[in-house]
Amino acid sequence: MARYNQSAIRIPNSAIVVAAGSSSRMGGKVRKPYLKLRGKPILAWTLKALGGIPGLQQIVLVTRPDDRTRAAAAAKLAKLPKHVKLDFANGGARRQDSVFNGLKVVSNNSKLVLIHDAARPFPSRTAIEAACAQANESGAAILACRVRDTVKRAADPNGPAGKMPWVQIWETIPRNDLWLAQTPQVFRRDLILALVERIARREPEREFTDDAAIFEYFGVPVAIIESSETNLKVTRPEDLMIAEMLLRRSRTR
Repeated sequence: MARYNQSAIRIPNSAIVVAAGSSSRMGGKVRKPYLKLRGKPILAWTLKALGGIPGLQQIVLVTRPDDRTRAAAAAKLAKLPKHVKLDFANGGARRQDSVFNGLKVVSNNSKLVLIHDAARPFPSRTAIEAACAQANESGAAILACRVRDTVKRAADPNGPAGKMPWVQIWETIPRNDLWLAQTPQVFRRDLILALVERIARREPEREFTDDAAIFEYFGVPVAIIESSETNLKVTRPEDLMIAEMLLRRSRTR
């Protein structure tokens, strides 16, 4: 885990907010960023949280073309600072394609790029500022939280061993060095753009589950800034209930 200077640094930065996923695990007709949380779309809360980041000069919203109007309405509800420019990019077939489309719109004046899930409405500003300071120094930093539960590796019941009536445990994995990756993931703009372009050019079929994995693939170090489980990603219906409780708790303090 990275050690960092607590003082906020106003590094010119842009945020790419990825809101083009299918939301298949949530179910229903409304995609996750536009589900209501206390009467506002989740995306509005997410943008509001990002709007106060020191040095933020641009947000690039990556959406499906047919969601553009809803995304713009959510941004209006977020009441972003006037100096933050709002731009849009089209989503791609995969997350990395969506991010690449967003990177093409990012301002050349931004030294850092923050890539964030639209369905994570409660990122810690302190952790984000720390990630920005660290990425400015070393090139890449992500928010993540420690794994607290015991982790089991299990066999596929339909795998080579044949069908079984239950999922069988193979082993228990030590959790001391395990982390759950979150967003924002923060990178120097020139560095992530170069690596994403290299992948698109040389190995377009290779798929990555998050943006830091591209850096790992090329052997570029990525720092971890410890975050909290409250920086949850709304993925399933029960996550929406947890988000409601978190928001209620924060407003009663």
